[in-house]
Amino acid sequence: MTGNQNIGWAEVLPGHIPGVQVLDRLLAKGWPGPDGAGRFLISDPNADPGLMAEAALFLPHLTGADAGAAAGRAFLAAEMAADADGVTARLAFLRSAIRDVALYGDLILSDPEAFMERAETFTLFDYSQARDTSAAAVAATKPWVDYVSTLTRAEAPALVPLIDIPTESLVLEPGGNSGAFARALIPVIRPLLHVVFDLPAVCALGEQRGAVPGLTFAPGDMRRDDWRGVAGGAPDVVLFKSVLHDWPLDDAADILARARAALAPGGRIIIAERGRFAGMTSGTAMDYANLVFAPFYRDPQTYIDMLAGMGLSITVTETHIDCGWFVLTARAA
Repeated sequence: MTGNQNIGWAEVLPGHIPGVQVLDRLLAKGWPGPDGAGRFLISDPNADPGLMAEAALFLPHLTGADAGAAAGRAFLAAEMAADADGVTARLAFLRSAIRDVALYGDLILSDPEAFMERAETFTLFDYSQARDTSAAAVAATKPWVDYVSTLTRAEAPALVPLIDIPTESLVLEPGGNSGAFARALIPVIRPLLHVVFDLPAVCALGEQRGAVPGLTFAPGDMRRDDWRGVAGGAPDVVLFKSVLHDWPLDDAADILARARAALAPGGRIIIAERGRFAGMTSGTAMDYANLVFAPFYRDPQTYIDMLAGMGLSITVTETHIDCGWFVLTARAA
């Protein structure tokens, strides 16, 4: 790591198991502190010389005296101040993903269904528990909402400039989670209204994050509800951010058909997704988080084929964040 202040998770996360474990334990104890100093005071009850010795061994890029390490600590301090629950969820997920790869990695590409049955990773995403707003449902849903939200916060700076939405549009975002992407988009595109359409417990958690002018939440089921009714009219834009890979091919095609049927004349469908898995390319633990989902990531052509015959002109822009990403924009004539 250099002294460059453009520090993000790609520069902070280690690429090996002990580093992830130690970083998780450090953050749980309040390191690197609100000032990012990266050391425990002797009077601090959290002081743990043994843990700090492990950190020096496994996380030298964060514990060193150089400017790059200081920038990494400052980044972690800022992330914990802004989104401690999300950071905790990210590290917990990485630990689960690494464990699953170690135990069952032979099955990921050869037998994805068998991998899913055995892996701890997928027990986090129990959508069936998000269908009401009881305290139990919200508590069960919160860990994966926090995880997805913190990923989106990190991804948004690279993706928002690629999202072409006219000002004053009515935007419907099925599967919009806590509204993290909407919160990043709204100041840029200034929509008439941005409607996040998701399961009831997810919407409740999104509303708990505070009101934003132009953002509203619509609890429901994208497979059954009337999309124009949910949006309050025909949406000018239907936006899918990291949603369609969750669905089998037939279901994804049906969802896109619903989007097209709901769309206002001259409207557009926008898909932002990770591309097909291309290997362990980031050199960090994020590779493990992507590997466990590798069978489900698709190339843009898969969605182009689904949209064929719908009277749409399609453009694709590619970028790289933790791996290859694309933004597909399908405009109605």
